[in-house]
Amino acid sequence: MSGLEPPVIRPAAETPHLATVAAWLHAAWWAADGWTLAAVRAELAVAAGPAAPIAFVAEVAGEPLGTATLDVDDLPSRPDLSPWLASVWVAPAARGLGLATALACHVEARAAALGHGKLHLFTPDRAAFYARRGWRVLGAERWRDVPVTLMAKCLG
Repeated sequence: MSGLEPPVIRPAAETPHLATVAAWLHAAWWAADGWTLAAVRAELAVAAGPAAPIAFVAEVAGEPLGTATLDVDDLPSRPDLSPWLASVWVAPAARGLGLATALACHVEARAAALGHGKLHLFTPDRAAFYARRGWRVLGAERWRDVPVTLMAKCLG
């Protein structure tokens, strides 16, 4: 991770940054689904593991810079798939420094440690990013009337 000390990644519910992570996710995705900020915060507070759902936060020097979630379900059109890498988000000032990769790898490792052989995700615009990290395309889906790429990664 160039120019940045390695992040500390831990469950968001175990940090003082739960409100910050909730605000990020609310603004990025959850508000569009009708969630209130208080409801997102409450959801994250119970998503503390050890199994899915569990939201993680990446901190550098005590500052929260990104988040990712190991989730049970994420794409309404594919209830048959589980678990999911979901809600990968990095603060704009910290993008391009490897935090998204670190967060994705952390979620992959947690899923593998829980005995999962495969992890899923969907993305409207970052398929190439994930493909470079070993994810393979399963097909195309729609989420909120937006075309997305469905991907999977075998673990272990």
